[in-house]
Amino acid sequence: MPKEINLQTELLKLKGEFTPRQVAEKYKVEVEAVIEVLDTLTENGYRFVNCDGTYIRSKSNEGRVNFDASKLFKGGLLYFGLVSDTHLGSKFERLDALEAMYDRFAQAGIKTVFHVGDVTDGSRVYKGQEFEQHVLGQQAQIEYTINRYPRRNGIQTIVIGGNHDLKMYEQSGADPLVSIARARKDITYIGQYAARVQMADKVVMDMLHPMGNQAYAVSYKAQRAINAMSPEDMPNILTYGHYHNSLYLNYRGIHFLQTPCFKDQSLQFEKRLGLTSNIGGWIVEGKTNGEVVREFTPRLVTFANSVRR
Repeated sequence: MPKEINLQTELLKLKGEFTPRQVAEKYKVEVEAVIEVLDTLTENGYRFVNCDGTYIRSKSNEGRVNFDASKLFKGGLLYFGLVSDTHLGSKFERLDALEAMYDRFAQAGIKTVFHVGDVTDGSRVYKGQEFEQHVLGQQAQIEYTINRYPRRNGIQTIVIGGNHDLKMYEQSGADPLVSIARARKDITYIGQYAARVQMADKVVMDMLHPMGNQAYAVSYKAQRAINAMSPEDMPNILTYGHYHNSLYLNYRGIHFLQTPCFKDQSLQFEKRLGLTSNIGGWIVEGKTNGEVVREFTPRLVTFANSVRR
């Protein structure tokens, strides 16, 4: 069997994050050969997302557009909510703030909310995580999320999976968000780690749950990722989860939103690494002519961190 075909097969088996160098060392090939195969697979419709040199595979709804939301935004008006990193099952979850956020969405007439990953807290993501959870195990967290994630009449939540959601998937092959979305008709699951959403005829939003820790400068990783994008593949809107903080910037014509979280600092992980937690979400208003975003107004809604002793 030719080496390239075998390499394609092995790359398609991968779950979670990897670097081309790791693959090259494992199969004793050149790094450039791995990158070439990744490019070929991407051209053929498989979704590999490059997060600052670390790749992640997204298997749900592979293709350039994961979800067509254009029918939800008529008359050139963009109006939606953004949340991320709810970490349901953690002792540090902020369901109170999340419920309040959905109340704000309902009061504001929001019909579509995008969730940028880590719906659940997951299992075995870091050492000692189980001591910071009140819901243990993937199945228990699935049932807890089905029962407790906020419901509001007329609001649909569009979600991608994050590294916490998908840790057990990497080990067992079972994706918890498939089960959650199947049981909750008001939740639509569109991709693992990343998804492209069509907002209008030629207007797209990329949702990404990246890897790694926060950079010293909050905007650094977003700017670096945007600089690496080819002009023909740049989205109009880009939103990140994962980093638990908030930021808006317009850079190279892209409206970038770092989406905060609904989880206080945990003792074992965030505080130990010196990571901050901004509690809240975004309400976004915009106008488009179908080809570009003409106006874009993000409004940050924040909540106080809990006092824990």
